[in-house]
Amino acid sequence: MGHNTYLKLNWLSIFFIFSLFVIGGLVRSTGSGMGCPDWPKCFGEYVPPTSKRALPANYEDFFKEQRIQKTARFVSVLKKIGLANKAAEIENNTSLNESHEFNVLKAYVEYINRLWGAVTGLLVFACFLLSIPYLRNNKKVFIFTTLGFIFVFLNALLGAVVVNSNLIGGIVTAHFIAAFASICFFIIARHFAQPFPSSNLTSGQKRMTCMLMILIATQVILGAELRELYDVLNNVLNFADKTSALAPTFQYHGLLGLLTSTLAIYQLIYISNTYKSIKYIKWVAILAVAQLGFGPMALLPETAAISKLFHISFGAAIFVLQFYICTAFISTSKSER
Repeated sequence: MGHNTYLKLNWLSIFFIFSLFVIGGLVRSTGSGMGCPDWPKCFGEYVPPTSKRALPANYEDFFKEQRIQKTARFVSVLKKIGLANKAAEIENNTSLNESHEFNVLKAYVEYINRLWGAVTGLLVFACFLLSIPYLRNNKKVFIFTTLGFIFVFLNALLGAVVVNSNLIGGIVTAHFIAAFASICFFIIARHFAQPFPSSNLTSGQKRMTCMLMILIATQVILGAELRELYDVLNNVLNFADKTSALAPTFQYHGLLGLLTSTLAIYQLIYISNTYKSIKYIKWVAILAVAQLGFGPMALLPETAAISKLFHISFGAAIFVLQFYICTAFISTSKSER
């Protein structure tokens, strides 16, 4: 149990947190966000039932009332800490009164999501414990590992709020952003624990990669806003009507996507093939180009599910890879001083 064990657990933490994005895309593509109408149990059980016959006759009303009561308590907390507007938004959300019928596929997709999240929580906690010895000679490893652990824990709490608020937009977005924050902290901690190998990148090349990182982060924020708008659309709308309803966010997101893919290709060309992280740079370019196709597919009913799965997963991969590259550059430049 030492430095190498920490590095292995750090890598596993990063992998498991990233996998939550992929599983989240599966949850979204199958419409399983409310596959389990309660939390942390699923239809009152730690392992979901396999048939509606295992549930009481009034299960829909029971879990709806349970959710409403939990949401009322959460709203009360929001008011006490000064977030009156968000509290009012949740209180006025008519979807809170919706009940959810049991669907075995959706229940188990959401259950897998929660189970994976629980394993992730155990891994990041173990990683946090292994970071404590770094307090003696490398405090930054401990600090960023602790921040990563805190955000994973915060994300778990937000997951409960997401369910209790019936997938209300702003809470879902916060849940999404917290996952990005946690994986970023673990990547930074890894770089301080094991500095990236020296590179011959110029200051101009480093600035370019950081510019692309800022652009990708902007895309993530715009994408989260676009997802909230998309979720309230009527499924019967055609492509043109959906595009119009999502304006101008959809158009901005598309233009920035084109710019992102162009800059990602330029990054690939601009940086020498001898650079060790060229494989990451190649994947950023490939996935950025693929995103140009998967994004608009969400507006077509025949391909919406596929788009939701791959667009979220690829978007997360682009962010994580580019963040890893930029963090490596920053830590390298500091170590070379």
